[in-house]
Amino acid sequence: FLSRFLELITVPVNASPKDIENIIVRIREKLATGECVCIPWEKKFNKDGPEMPWHKDYKILTRDLDVPVVPVYMDRITETVYRIRDGKIKWIIPERLRFPIYVEVGEPIFNPENGYVIREKIQYLSAISFKKRPYPYKSRLHRAFVYQAKRHPFHFCVADALTGVISYFKAYMGSIILARKLKKILGPEKMVGILLPPLVGSALVNVALRFMGKIPVNLNYTQSSELIANCVEQCGIKHVLTSKRFLERVNIEVPQTPVYLEEVRESVGTSDKLVGILWALFLPIALIEKLLGSTPTKEDDLVTIIFSSGSEGTPKGVMLSQRNIMSQSEVVRRIIWHDLNTCVMGFLPFFHSFGYTVTLWLPIMNSARAVYHPNPLEPKIIGELVKKYKANLLLGTSTFLQGFIRRCEPEDLASLEYVIAGAEKLPDRIRKGFKEKFGIEPLEGYGATECSPLVSTNLPDFSTPGFFNQFNKVGTIGRPLPGVAVRITDPDTGEVLPIGEEGMLEVAGPNIMLGYLNLPEKTQQALRGEWYRTGDIAKIDEDGFITITDRLARFSKIGGEMVSHTRVEEVLHELLGLTELSMAVTGVPDEQKGERLVVLHTLDDAQINKLLSLLNECELPNLWRPKPNSFYRVNSIPVLGTGKLDIRAVKKKAISVVINNGNGTQV
Repeated sequence: FLSRFLELITVPVNASPKDIENIIVRIREKLATGECVCIPWEKKFNKDGPEMPWHKDYKILTRDLDVPVVPVYMDRITETVYRIRDGKIKWIIPERLRFPIYVEVGEPIFNPENGYVIREKIQYLSAISFKKRPYPYKSRLHRAFVYQAKRHPFHFCVADALTGVISYFKAYMGSIILARKLKKILGPEKMVGILLPPLVGSALVNVALRFMGKIPVNLNYTQSSELIANCVEQCGIKHVLTSKRFLERVNIEVPQTPVYLEEVRESVGTSDKLVGILWALFLPIALIEKLLGSTPTKEDDLVTIIFSSGSEGTPKGVMLSQRNIMSQSEVVRRIIWHDLNTCVMGFLPFFHSFGYTVTLWLPIMNSARAVYHPNPLEPKIIGELVKKYKANLLLGTSTFLQGFIRRCEPEDLASLEYVIAGAEKLPDRIRKGFKEKFGIEPLEGYGATECSPLVSTNLPDFSTPGFFNQFNKVGTIGRPLPGVAVRITDPDTGEVLPIGEEGMLEVAGPNIMLGYLNLPEKTQQALRGEWYRTGDIAKIDEDGFITITDRLARFSKIGGEMVSHTRVEEVLHELLGLTELSMAVTGVPDEQKGERLVVLHTLDDAQINKLLSLLNECELPNLWRPKPNSFYRVNSIPVLGTGKLDIRAVKKKAISVVINNGNGTQV
């Protein structure tokens, strides 16, 4: 009765080709009489059902009728009120009873080229919607945290192996106490450096600085002292918050004036604790901000500076706004269900955009839990923390996932529901190995510091009666997230390329950075209007899944042909069945062909001999195959603190070993 009243055109669960034909006829009849017909963009309505024929070409419905296809994006038309976890229904208490429904209508399109064109327009409308919408708490990250602290004061907030569990109220109170102490030390300076590993203390430092209206700049402690000093100079930082105990473990000279948190903690007396409790209990956050010296801020004001990895040159300061981070919070709320028991395992450093956004701010802004560990190269300890605190979400690089396969037991990671790998390609060998051992398939995602950082990810497929969404396609980096639009352009001309063609991946949305600190020319090169040029070469298929084929900077031009370093690396590892990063490919100048390939490796002679014998019969073209004298043994492959290959250091080391040693391994 309801379907007839609403004039719904239903698709049978086991629809036959004849049923589909009848549905097309009914749709065309409605359109011919001037009625509007709304069609979901799903490829299938049931997992095992037939593919909807208009998914590829909507002209099947509109041909000869002179009616347009109108792209429409709608968000929050439904809200989840429960979820089944551990075989039991878990009810979700909504934060508010009324939710706005967001609708964006695009320009009518007559005779679209294909179905992808329509879905691309809808994805772009989602970016427009996320840009327009007002975000809660006036887009102030710390206010979102304060809201959750007052709503769930005794709930598990953050933890690490040294500190144990800290409740939301204790974290709120501790941030206030810390901010009051730091106010006397830091003075009026706007930007403050942080040189700390990802632990509870460094999380509270970041929150405390936001209470004060300061801009926290988490510095990359895996870089050289010279590069860190360069970052500090770019920001005009006068004080760097750090720890004596931490500095004993790293060989770093602290630029400017160090502020040791051990000394700050020792100065906290009973009266300080009492004031912190009273402020947290009775003072509104607006008054606390004023007392701590904060001034009113807007959504698009600077909230932090994340320095790029420097894998291809000197690190650039990426300026992110409050809206950038808040939009990412809304995106994650749309794609990953969470409740009070959801726990994020965080081992990525806060100087990394994933660490800063996804493991620092997103959990505490959404009443979830976060557990930290300072060293991503200790998978056994991380696995024990996952088991102890029943973590559900783990994000890392494929390099780090290798460590879990080797050193963790299946029961250590049994609680995980999502494992997402980014920053570098997820090799099939690691994906399969992880799934075989732990029973959960890692999903490949993609992001960039300039995008705050989330752009796209694979997710588990979703099926419910009448709807089926394919969210996972192995070998891709998934589809764009809600509120994020992507396109492929010609790297030279900027012309938008059609579906399936390789070119520059560009991204638009509310997550795009404000620009590079003090680098207007670099900013202009990276931003084409509202679109950010990622520097990655990619293609998009008809279902919207993105495949990264290479970084523009990871090519060598040999004899006029572009040779992919990444692809050569993949084949070399596959030939030996290696799961660990054992070889890195780069290019060095060559008088005859412009460039030639060099392979840095950590293998023994027997492995190299085997590799060279297999190399002659592999799928790589002759021009792409490294010569036997192009292999150079090194003690270790240069990687960044995030586990990502350090492209700049690899090239520098390759040039050095070529100059010093001449030819490489001879067989």
